Amino acid sequence: MRFSKAATSIDEQLNLILERGMQVDDIDAAKRWLEGVGYYRMSAYWLPFEEPPVEGQTRSKKFKPDTTFTKIHDLYVFDRRLRVLLLEAIERIEIHVRSRWTYRMSHAYGSHAHLDHNLFSGATNHAEQLVRLARAVEKSEETFIQHYRGKYTEPFSPPLWASTELMTMGELSKWVQATKDNAIKSAVARDIGLPTRETLEGTLQALAYVRNICAHHGRLWNRKLVKRLPYIKRYRGDLVIADDQGQRQPDNRIYNVIVVLLQLLHSQATDSTYLARLRALIEDIEDQDRTSMGFPDDWRDRPTWKL
Repeated sequence: MRFSKAATSIDEQLNLILERGMQVDDIDAAKRWLEGVGYYRMSAYWLPFEEPPVEGQTRSKKFKPDTTFTKIHDLYVFDRRLRVLLLEAIERIEIHVRSRWTYRMSHAYGSHAHLDHNLFSGATNHAEQLVRLARAVEKSEETFIQHYRGKYTEPFSPPLWASTELMTMGELSKWVQATKDNAIKSAVARDIGLPTRETLEGTLQALAYVRNICAHHGRLWNRKLVKRLPYIKRYRGDLVIADDQGQRQPDNRIYNVIVVLLQLLHSQATDSTYLARLRALIEDIEDQDRTSMGFPDDWRDRPTWKL
């Protein structure tokens, strides 16, 4: 079927949600939100408040009773604040991993360990990562890169401790995963508070995925994450486990990611206010909204929230 919907005006969008039964107390404020945020973006937050579709429909045409624009607005603002807090935590973890992996690799294999294909699995993947790094070096206007390029003619890449500063978290995750020296990966895992290299690799992939959602202003609330965290036995008293096709794995909503972030931050012992700030935000929403993010009923009593 060919797409044939026409663009609608702000007034038409507002009339549509009113016709479908949403309560709007302040018409002008609702219009401003639709102008500033967009109908399509806001609709992701009111989907759970739609009545179940009748036979022959893919989506309902009506909202559940007592659905208000204020409620949708508040969920949107909550989600935005949550993204900011999670980005703060992920940044700290990313920098910690970068620091420890760089330190251990450069001390074991030299300043330009990343250029030695023998140290990494997957020759093609390593070559691709070097091409990306070369492009990043070429485009970079960072002072430390300009200094290196102005003073040295080879190798093309600055030392590892400078080169990693140009890597995205997703790229760093791939470099760590491709590292052949399992002892180094195990040591980095311990450095940041994880028990094994396998949990390090899986956690980095999951956090890089969540980071990208946050960085691109995506929705975290009521979302199932494509990249699932690995099972981390150390946190079994906190993680919510789901039986997915006969396999008991961590539930793929944001609650488990929050748990792991809090545990990793606690192992750094760098900020005693983060948990309080995050908890205050979580407490500010209703039980059903926390459930939509994977929070168990007894979340307050679990060890992570008492750190």
